[in-house]
Amino acid sequence: MKKENLQTVLAICVMAILGSILTSCADSNAAEQKVVAMATPYILPSTEKITNWDEYIGRFEASERVEVRSRVNGYVESVKFKDGDFVEKGQVLFIVDQRPFYAALKQAEAEKLQAEADLQRTKSDYDRVSSVQDSRAVSMEEVEQRKQIAKSSEARLMAANARLAEAQLNLSYTTIKAPISGKVSEKYVDPGNYISGGSADASLLTTILQVTPMHFYFDASETDFFGNAGASDGKASTDKKQVLVKLTNETSYDRVGYMDFVDNEIHQTTGTIRGRAVFDNKNMELESGMFGRMRLLGQETEVLLIPEEVITTNQSQKIVYTVGEDNTVQVKPIQIGKLYNHKYRIVLGGLESSDKVISGNLLKVRPGIQIKPEQKTFKVEPDTSLAAM
Repeated sequence: MKKENLQTVLAICVMAILGSILTSCADSNAAEQKVVAMATPYILPSTEKITNWDEYIGRFEASERVEVRSRVNGYVESVKFKDGDFVEKGQVLFIVDQRPFYAALKQAEAEKLQAEADLQRTKSDYDRVSSVQDSRAVSMEEVEQRKQIAKSSEARLMAANARLAEAQLNLSYTTIKAPISGKVSEKYVDPGNYISGGSADASLLTTILQVTPMHFYFDASETDFFGNAGASDGKASTDKKQVLVKLTNETSYDRVGYMDFVDNEIHQTTGTIRGRAVFDNKNMELESGMFGRMRLLGQETEVLLIPEEVITTNQSQKIVYTVGEDNTVQVKPIQIGKLYNHKYRIVLGGLESSDKVISGNLLKVRPGIQIKPEQKTFKVEPDTSLAAM
């Protein structure tokens, strides 16, 4: 084959290949244009008035807690309750061996009788000598002496009365009663054991917790102190604000209580201030030591809400896709707030109520591509747990 003919054949082949490639590219572009231009739903952010709230982690504690200790030394004779019982104020819990204290009481009574007899005798002596003082049958010194002896006998009687009262008190302390009503713990000392009492190191016998009502303690930041947690003009004010709590195994905030205390200072190390809420516990579902998540309800506020699922992440930034000019996809960075009713996100900045937020095909849209937007209805379901009282 001639060289000229070979070159012509090669040129024809190259042109055919290029034509095939260009046709394939054109078909691919057409297919891509078809995918990008497909219908894409969008919504308009909803402006709602909701009750503002702050969330805290805290722990339940009994409204009263008493450590039961003895005021006297002795051997435990008997225990009058079952572990975990509910006891009433004044109910007998422990009895300490009373025999040594009963003997001490009898001795004190005898000392009192003796002191009374001595006083009666010395007073009679004084009355006798003082009656003849004017006749000078006795000297002034003897009269004064008899008077002092009578006063000493009176003082000994007072001391005997004090010892008798102490003996009676110690005997009463051998019957250890519940100082408050509540749920008692287990007995820490069994009958037959010796216990010490009447000091800071006295033996701990058991504990009693008053579990109705129940207190919920939490720590609020200094910022919250000047905001929702206690605060107006820098002064703590509980004002019986409503609070909602859910336990770690619960999904909704169904337990309703109210604030009743804010501490008198901000902790210098943590920068937090302690608060307390009160919850009814008549059904005895709450136990001291339980953790919970609390919502402290505040004022009604107007906010902008969008569905949680339309928000995506670009590195460390939260973004949404919006419909821009010529129906092109745009990216808008936003600042987000709390999650409302488990599915709506409060938008703090970066978005307007007129922005068209893309709510579908989020895995297919890309910034700058052209789409066919279709508006979808967006209606916020209110969170009934945040309804103001």
